[in-house]
Amino acid sequence: MLDPIYSIDVVFQAAEVFKDQPSLVAALFVLITIAWIVQGAAMIVLDHRDLAFGAAGLASILYLVLFFGVYSSLFGSGVGAGQLVGFFAIPVIATALVGSAAWIHDWSEEVLEETSGRLGDQEARIGDARERFETVFEQRIGSLDALEPVAPTGVGEAESAADRFHDRCDDLLAEIDRIQRIEDPDRRREEVSKLESRVDSLDPEAEVDRIASELRRRVVSGVRTEFGDVTVRSRYGGAYTLANLPTEYREVSLPPDGDAVRTDDLNGVLQERLDRGVPLPDVGEAIGAAAAHLDRIESFLADHEERADGTIQRVRSRLETVEEQLDRLPESVRSSARGVLVENRVESITGRTAIERTLSDATDALHDCAFDECERLLDRADEESERLVTAAEFLRALDGRVQHGGSSVDIPATVNPDAVAPVAETMAEAHDTTVSVEDDRVRIGDGDDGDGSAFDSPAGATGPTGPGGAAGRTSGGDGTGGNGRGVAGSADHDATDRADRGGAAAEGAAAEDDRDGTAKRPEEVLDAALYFLRELEEHARSTDGSRVQYQIADLPSTIADPDMLRNVERFLRNQSDLIAEVDLQDPEPPAFFEVVVADERQATTAIRTARERFTERYG
Repeated sequence: MLDPIYSIDVVFQAAEVFKDQPSLVAALFVLITIAWIVQGAAMIVLDHRDLAFGAAGLASILYLVLFFGVYSSLFGSGVGAGQLVGFFAIPVIATALVGSAAWIHDWSEEVLEETSGRLGDQEARIGDARERFETVFEQRIGSLDALEPVAPTGVGEAESAADRFHDRCDDLLAEIDRIQRIEDPDRRREEVSKLESRVDSLDPEAEVDRIASELRRRVVSGVRTEFGDVTVRSRYGGAYTLANLPTEYREVSLPPDGDAVRTDDLNGVLQERLDRGVPLPDVGEAIGAAAAHLDRIESFLADHEERADGTIQRVRSRLETVEEQLDRLPESVRSSARGVLVENRVESITGRTAIERTLSDATDALHDCAFDECERLLDRADEESERLVTAAEFLRALDGRVQHGGSSVDIPATVNPDAVAPVAETMAEAHDTTVSVEDDRVRIGDGDDGDGSAFDSPAGATGPTGPGGAAGRTSGGDGTGGNGRGVAGSADHDATDRADRGGAAAEGAAAEDDRDGTAKRPEEVLDAALYFLRELEEHARSTDGSRVQYQIADLPSTIADPDMLRNVERFLRNQSDLIAEVDLQDPEPPAFFEVVVADERQATTAIRTARERFTERYG
């Protein structure tokens, strides 16, 4: 069976050498086998690099000793050169294989060193990608704050996209930390390869381009919405005509070129810049300037509107007061008074309807940005409404005087006699007496032409009673009335009246004089008190704090009655939930009447509430 093998000359000669030295050859083969086994254990089981290389080296040396030492005699045995080369190539090839196996084996230490280096490279690449993303983002998109007013959704999506890119980088860095804890060489190398593929997929420029493209689309839509129809509306529902604003509000300089752009053209200019690819940072700067310009316009208009609204509310409050006064008149008289003071049936009288039309015209002027015209109309409405309130209060007081048989009275200087005449006729019919208007005076019944005002109550007059059963108000020894028009007479005239009337009349006069020494009741000064409270309320509108001070000299002489002032002072002192302090320095001019409203109260509201309570209690 072995004859074919032994027929090979070199093999036969080697066998002969083995027969001569069997122990040596066997020992060498055993040692070689042990070295191979140790090398395999070191590589596969122990993963011990030095031991494996040592065993491989020992096996290689033994092989060489065996063949080139023991079998060296074959070189002179006459064996062919070809067979000798083949035979002695066996240890060389075996040595090369053993050494190569140890050399190419994936030792853990080498794998850890290799993969750690690769992981370090990937960490640097991730950091570089993050830095390039931030740089390109700043160049192509810039600050998102300037774009947020017009494209809040787009800005939110851009921020989310940027956060997602940073999150990807953070996830890859976390993956590096995880891989560094892997000890298995094969698994570690596999995970590093996967990580490298994921890092390769990071493309900061492309990601920024995608974000910028989507954001630009959102900005285009937002600019069209924000600046396509620039409209500012007032609290009255109307839109301002921005083209009529001063030049500094009609135009704005847009960066970066600084060109002046009309407010109405903002949308077109910004859209054109977006269409030709102007960088978003420059677009955002221009949008910020445009938005700031619109804010300035709104602030400018709000200031004018606030000033106008103060007058409008004051006028409307007065018109409500007119209605309140007219509602307290008898029905027949009320209808006549409304025709004059509300429905403008007397051409020379500016009534509520005309004043409301003026307010409407003023509002239209405000919306047209014709602020001077608006102010002029509001000033006119303010003056006319004040005169209208005085007329309404005069008619209300006059009706009470006619009803109770009062004497003739002066018409206040601010009241047009044309407003009194038609209503006086109705009063005469309603109260079955005669009432006539002569110049600036109303003559009631057939009584004397005593001095007085419709705001003075007949039952609480300060002067002597005339034949008409009402009292005129005297002003002093000079014989002039409090408002300089109409004279009631002097003390001598009063004494003559009492003497002429005889005993019965003298007794009545004495009784009246006794009552004259007593302060008037609130009911007797109702209309004058309400007039004064309304003036206090008007004064409070221009007061920011809680203290309201009114100079008594500013009241009409027919209103500034000491008894009225004392009654109002006493009443306000009792309204402790509304009023904290009341100070009447002196009931005679030029003293002051001072009110301090309670904490957490507005002066206007507190005084209005007090006036309403006074009306409910004594009206």
